[in-house]
This record gives sequence, structure tokens and C-alpha cells, in this order.
Amino acid sequence: MHDGFGGLLKRWRTTRRLSQEQLAHDAEISTRHLSYLETGKSKPSREMVLLLASALELELRERNTMLSSAGFAAVYTASALESLELAPVRRAIELILDKQEPYGAVVVDRVWNVLRINEGAGRLLTRFLPEAAEAPELAANIVKSSLDPKGLRPWIVNWVEVATFALERIERECATYPTDEARLSLRAEVRSFPGVEVLRPFDAGRAGDPVSLVHLKRGDDEARLFTMITTIGTPLDVTAQELAIETYFPADEATERWTRSLI
Repeated sequence: MHDGFGGLLKRWRTTRRLSQEQLAHDAEISTRHLSYLETGKSKPSREMVLLLASALELELRERNTMLSSAGFAAVYTASALESLELAPVRRAIELILDKQEPYGAVVVDRVWNVLRINEGAGRLLTRFLPEAAEAPELAANIVKSSLDPKGLRPWIVNWVEVATFALERIERECATYPTDEARLSLRAEVRSFPGVEVLRPFDAGRAGDPVSLVHLKRGDDEARLFTMITTIGTPLDVTAQELAIETYFPADEATERWTRSLI
């Protein structure tokens, strides 16, 4: 729970590590007025809430929360992905998934729940996690599947590296959005998986590959993949903003040949 608009504003400012002077400068308002807003001596207008939320670079979901805390209605809708409103977004997603073939692509929400996959990703799952055909929950979340001993974990050769990278990503997201209960819940759940509690962050100065690699091996099937993430630019809908497309590419010629052999 937060202490109304003023408390929430201060929390976000400190989370972003901004002084009152810095945030006031970014929002082009006086430091005194910002101070009054944080202490509750002044009440914000709807426009002021949106101005400060923009200066703080908040996600649309958090901007709606800021508006609500100040007594205003939400501005940004959260349409279902299958809704008529998001039809253009769906068409764009389907185009990206189709063009990614024969390589894998997965659509996820802000906590890495899988919403859609293309045929390439389906073929990867069939080879490395055939159990998902009977237990879909094993492949329902990318992060959980990578860290859960019942998921892909046994077949990830470089699991410590992959798991550490995934955990660091979750930690960054939770630090950036400390009031997001869904992200905090995901972090708590994956931290409870065996072996995850002993993982340590990589050395910040460690030289390494320019991309994160995943080395999968199960029986005669073996693949080395790297991923890229695509998000939707300048969205005006909460759901659309929180969508991401993770695409998988072969990291070597052997994986390229293996991928094409599955078609």
C-alpha cells in the first residue's frame, strides 16, 4: 500500500534516484511545488500527474496507478490481446512470428508468461521439452521453464550462466518497478527453485559474448541459440506496452543446419 499520491510520488522519485531538484527540472516545475505535492500540501491536477509520471518514465500501468492515487480515472486502457482494439497489434505480431520462421519466436507479457509461439518455437519445444504436450504449464513461462528442474533446466548445458542472466534480469525489473506485485511474485517463486539461491551476479567487469547464449542438448538433439527481444514502440495501451517478442537465432552453422532439418 502507498500513502496517497504524495507518498507514491516520493517513492518513485527515490526509486529513480532523483533529487527533488532533478525531478523538478525534468518536469519543468518549481522544487517548492514538487515538495508540496510530496507532502500533500498541494493537490495535483490530472495534467500534473501525467507530467510527473512521464518525467519519471513510468510504465502505463504505473501511470494509471498514479492517477488513481490522486483521485483521477485511469487514462490508459488495458485491452485483451484478442480484443478488437488490439487487432493492429495482433497483425503486427503475427507478421513478425511468420517472418521469423524457421527460427523460434515467442510472445510474452511483462512477467514472461507465454502468450503465443510460432512453429519454429514449437519445434524446439517438441525436441527439448516434449513433456509440455501433456503438461503445458512446464512451458507456460520462459523464466520458470529455464529455472525449474521439471522444465528445460536439465537440458541447458550452460544452465548456471543462463539462470544467472535470467535472475539478474528479474532483479533489475523488480528494482525498476518495486510496486509491481506480479514481478515481485515471480522473483519470489523462482528464488525458491533448487539451486537458484546459490547463484551470484556476474562480475560487472567480466568480458563476455555480446549476446546471451543458450546451449541445449537432449539425446541427439543439440542447439546453440542467442535471443533478441522486440517491444512495441509508443504504445497507448497497457497490454500492448507490456508485450515482448523473444526471437531465437542459431549461434553457429551446426545449429543452423539442425534447425532447417526439422522443417
